[in-house]
Amino acid sequence: MENESHESKIDIRIIVSSLDIAQIVSKAVSNINLEQDYNIVVSSIIPTMELGIVKKVASGADILLIGGYGSDETYNILFNELKTDFNHIGLFDYNNIIVEDESIDFKLAEKEILNSIIKSTLSYSLNLINIHTLENKLMKVTHNYNNLLDDYNQVLKENEVLTQENKELIEDIKELKADFNAFKLRYEDIYSKEILEIFNLDDLWQETFRQDLLDADRLVIATDKFKPEDIIVGQGFIASKSKEKAIEWLKIIKTALIFVDDNAEDLKKESSVKEVENTQEDYDISNTFENFWD
Repeated sequence: MENESHESKIDIRIIVSSLDIAQIVSKAVSNINLEQDYNIVVSSIIPTMELGIVKKVASGADILLIGGYGSDETYNILFNELKTDFNHIGLFDYNNIIVEDESIDFKLAEKEILNSIIKSTLSYSLNLINIHTLENKLMKVTHNYNNLLDDYNQVLKENEVLTQENKELIEDIKELKADFNAFKLRYEDIYSKEILEIFNLDDLWQETFRQDLLDADRLVIATDKFKPEDIIVGQGFIASKSKEKAIEWLKIIKTALIFVDDNAEDLKKESSVKEVENTQEDYDISNTFENFWD
């Protein structure tokens, strides 16, 4: 509990040039209720100006009072060596405690110590305000930095995912290019070929002959038998270079079918008498239609 209480108070250390002055300062400090009235503790009175000793003893103090005759060389050296962003250095001015006979007035010493401490404490308090302001700014900056760091790490993770997806896309693109090149090679002469047009067989038959198509299968069989160039019939459609070519073939098929239907009996009789093989490349429509229905 004593340590916690001490840590909450302002720690002042006084540096003087001699043991005599240190004793006077010690008496003066004991007569002033600094801890009770001002929450201040004078933890050390250092009777030396040797820099190495002073630096060790003064380390960690909130306020350092350096005894001297104004801003002399010794004071300036100690100030430059001991000043940090977290302490305040004040002057304990010997000029204000010496009377005309060059002796030290105890009452003046007590008053000077109190005034020096009050001045330094006020300056230290202002310094604390600046430090707290900087600490608050530092906390905000740290918070923003952590947020940015989190965002950066998230971006790194997303970048890893995107990098992987990019690799996969590159592989997909390579495959697509290979497929495209194969397709292009396969169909590079497509524009030099004649494309067949497709028509609905029932519709074209109705349009051409003004009647319904009753037996589409016979058209398919006939077309497969004769294999006309650039004519395909099946699945309810007819394909040809043009509509005119398709109609022309339908007319041929219709005529042949009428001929076969009208002369079916005679053709059968004639077929039973003749036993001659047909070796001609050109088809005899009558004989062909006579036999391929069976």
